[in-house]
Amino acid sequence: MKKNIVLKLIGLAILVMITLIIISILEVAVYSYLVNPGQEISVYEAHAEFSAPYVSGIFGFILFFLIARHWKKKEYHNLSKLIFLFPLTYVLLDILVLLLSGAVEWSKWSSIVLMFVLANGAKFFGSYLGYKLSR
Repeated sequence: MKKNIVLKLIGLAILVMITLIIISILEVAVYSYLVNPGQEISVYEAHAEFSAPYVSGIFGFILFFLIARHWKKKEYHNLSKLIFLFPLTYVLLDILVLLLSGAVEWSKWSSIVLMFVLANGAKFFGSYLGYKLSR
């Protein structure tokens, strides 16, 4: 993982982002078909907006933990830097996607900052624990 580390981290962050989006879609599908079927689409859209940060935080923690654990077992060079740079790369891409997609207006940004920090903090924590708890 020495060559093109930035490109590899960006690619891995995009892969994790896609995985978390798929998990979020599956969660909303389970909610709409099993938990609360027969509602208007707006109910499911509101649920998706509400649950997405939680899905991202919980499953992001798990994914980052597993990736860091895998790296530790493979004994990658400069692993302590990778453990910090990988979640940082993910967060920067997440901010870029949110801003470019227009998903969050600047006037509403202050209302999502806490959830954004908690969900992405879980990713940093998962990466750190994956590193520290692995042999």
